[in-house]
Amino acid sequence: MKKTLIWIFIATAAVTLLFEYSAIKSVEAAVTLEVLNPRAAIKPPPTLAPTPRVTELPGKRVGIYWNYKPGGNNFWNVVEELLKEKFPTSTILRYEGPFIPGDDQAAKIVKECDTIIYGVGD
Repeated sequence: MKKTLIWIFIATAAVTLLFEYSAIKSVEAAVTLEVLNPRAAIKPPPTLAPTPRVTELPGKRVGIYWNYKPGGNNFWNVVEELLKEKFPTSTILRYEGPFIPGDDQAAKIVKECDTIIYGVGD
């Protein structure tokens, strides 16, 4: 009796698995998945060539931009002193503002300086 029940259980499980497998196969054939790129198709911004470097600093107007990071003012004070020692004929101009200067401030810096030292830090 016990063997008969075990065989009935095994037969029922086998039939159930066969039906489920065939049902899965028929569903697989009907399903089509389309994989999309979550980054979308965005054209990259145009690249610009780097601005030519200033070859010499003597007699040039050098801007120093500080973005209010704590301690940065101390660092830029020392940089200014070193530049004045090494290039006494250069003019050092100081600027400060947010991480990214606005268009007006950037235009002012470009107009007033031959080159600029821009620094951020943590």
